[in-house]
Amino acid sequence: MKKLENYEQVKDKALRLLTFRAHSEKELCDKLRTAGAESGDIEKVLDFCRRYNFVNDLQFAKGKARDLKNLKKYGRRRIEAELYSKGISAEYVAEALSELDFDDTEENLLPLVRKKLGGDFEKKSVDRCIRYFLYRGYELREVKECISTLQGEADEL
Repeated sequence: MKKLENYEQVKDKALRLLTFRAHSEKELCDKLRTAGAESGDIEKVLDFCRRYNFVNDLQFAKGKARDLKNLKKYGRRRIEAELYSKGISAEYVAEALSELDFDDTEENLLPLVRKKLGGDFEKKSVDRCIRYFLYRGYELREVKECISTLQGEADEL
């Protein structure tokens, strides 16, 4: 791969990356560093991108959190971990999470648990289901409540 040798090349690379999707500052910095850019050029490009609002960690965090909740159906803990892994500050993570509504978690989680279990309440299947949703950031209490509700429905039949 060709090394980025000057500010203009670094800026072109950054703008090309940003045309495909939004990036956090850390992501953009890491990608530019991997492409062979010098630290001074990276910092100048990040300043340029901040000035023209091409990179905005707060907006990125809010959009990413919204997408992870609505599209990937992740829970609060997993969303928080994903944002931290993108280099988002704790303040911005908290603000992004505060804008999401986690009060409806159980009603959103119930159909997902129903689909995952498929009516199979054997210990092995239930344990697998619990691990699956814990990995996706849901609380153990929430998952167990959904499983109990589904078992109650199955017992009534």
